[in-house]
Amino acid sequence: MGFSNLLKQSSLPHCLTSYDLLKMLALVLMVVDHIGYFFFPAEIWLRVIGRLSVPIWFFLIGYARTREVPRLFWAMAGVVAVSALVAGEYLFPLNIIFTLILARMSVDWLYTHATRNHEAFRGMFFLLFFAAVPSLVLVEYGTLGFLFTLIGALRRHKDEITAPNWVIGAFMSASAAAYILVQSLLLPSLSFAQFVFFVVGMGVLSILLYRFEPRTYEKLSLSSFPPVAILMLLGRRTLEFYVLHLVLFRAAVMFADPERFAFCDFQIFAFSQVLAFFL
Repeated sequence: MGFSNLLKQSSLPHCLTSYDLLKMLALVLMVVDHIGYFFFPAEIWLRVIGRLSVPIWFFLIGYARTREVPRLFWAMAGVVAVSALVAGEYLFPLNIIFTLILARMSVDWLYTHATRNHEAFRGMFFLLFFAAVPSLVLVEYGTLGFLFTLIGALRRHKDEITAPNWVIGAFMSASAAAYILVQSLLLPSLSFAQFVFFVVGMGVLSILLYRFEPRTYEKLSLSSFPPVAILMLLGRRTLEFYVLHLVLFRAAVMFADPERFAFCDFQIFAFSQVLAFFL
């Protein structure tokens, strides 16, 4: 009954949707990534698997109908930032919630300017790609994430776009390649097998996002199959779960590894993530 009451506050259907499944996938991948970062930093496989979550978040920002940024977004972004400082990490780059907020605020501008003509389309890719490195200093994933936000908007308005499908496919492929390149440079000691897995994973994910459509699964509703409430809750409260698990993970590692996560021994900038490009 508790799950049911919580889900009834949502305007979404009272049955499982394709949004729920995609967001749940992103959530699971994200937790895998953070388990690797906080508890098993030497296990790069966990980080590689988890990196597949990020394009999904940005894609969904672009695919969504709404452009409003609720106060909850800002509040949650602030909580995560404070938890990072308390755990002795860094302020900049600001956490991904800030990047998602910026993506939501700019998606209409990105879409309008990118779809003017083919030259503008190519120009938008290179603008976001070359801005990725300097923007990584300020926000997590930088403008690299905006590429997938634009992809989400393109797929939402696919019936309005006159460009042939191969152009959109090429843009998605180039965006995936850019993401693979940047993240491979940022992840330490990436083996050949891990790189191949990353490439294949991004290929499968790109196909999944390209073919994504809003769907409802009427047979998987709260009334007909009550356990589906767990999947729906994970899919519809992802922001809350994101913040909660990060705060709990940071509290745990501060207790278990105080040398690595010292109380309030933070940096303003995490320069190492950007310097990795030039070493």
